[in-house]
Amino acid sequence: MRKLHFAIFGALIIGGLASCQPQSIDTSGNTAATYTANETDIKNYAASINPPLSGTLTSSGLYYVSTLPSSSTVLAAYGQELEFNYTLYVLNGPSNTGNTSSTVVTAALADTAFTKTSVFFPFYTGSLLPGLEEGLLKMHEGEKATMLMPAILAYGSVASTTPPVPANSPVRFDVTLLRARTEDQQINEYITANNLAALGTVETTSTGLRFIRTVTNATGVTPTSGQTITLNYAGKLLRSSAGFAGGTGTDVKTIGVSKYVAGFEEGLAKLKVGEKAIVIFPSSQGYGTVGAAQNGVYVIPPYAPLRFDLEVVSVK
Repeated sequence: MRKLHFAIFGALIIGGLASCQPQSIDTSGNTAATYTANETDIKNYAASINPPLSGTLTSSGLYYVSTLPSSSTVLAAYGQELEFNYTLYVLNGPSNTGNTSSTVVTAALADTAFTKTSVFFPFYTGSLLPGLEEGLLKMHEGEKATMLMPAILAYGSVASTTPPVPANSPVRFDVTLLRARTEDQQINEYITANNLAALGTVETTSTGLRFIRTVTNATGVTPTSGQTITLNYAGKLLRSSAGFAGGTGTDVKTIGVSKYVAGFEEGLAKLKVGEKAIVIFPSSQGYGTVGAAQNGVYVIPPYAPLRFDLEVVSVK
């Protein structure tokens, strides 16, 4: 089945949170030594601040503290879109400053851009820094948490410029999880926010596809198997204000021969010549749990619902 090709989805690099290749913690050499030193700094920092942080140290080295529990039963999970705020600090101590004569560990602000501005992130395995991903999986909607993590779970052994984090630095994230939305919630809220029901009746099919016919043609020809149609299309992610580069164009298709992802095909099959529609479908009818990547960067992330504006121009 042909899959449409789009330009790189750069929004996944929001705030430098996207995961690079995680490092493996070995049992010898510099990586293990840095991990051990980071862990000591984290414990000293948690105990020394006022009030001290009292949390749970996981097997990976994440020190997790729920600072404001939530009564919500909605827990963050893969396949959702997460909306959250965060503030990032670098923990400066012997492990990354080299000042072994002191055990004092301080926290320096590194990123406040999203302290009040929301981050919207498609959440899937490997989407975020390992420590942040592990911590978010523990959070409910409305909860606040502090996460202290060694470099191996954060920015690693290479210095980050955006945000500014020195190599081998343990860090602190203060996170508020505002929303954890399923794909169905994302689609429904998108339709409401953009008042799409005013354009036509919203039909929901058994696959979860929403079909909104925006231009009707009562006398239009219904294409039949074996015929070739010319169509116009324009696609976008729901979180995008503009279409994909390469996601807008004109194409031809033989009826009865699958050429596109399932949601695109289903919506197209409902149109007569001269008609237009908006179709919105979940990732199960699009690029699924795998997504689509270009040069190692996601064009369409996993679990991404999509919108297409479709038009059948002619048939022969």
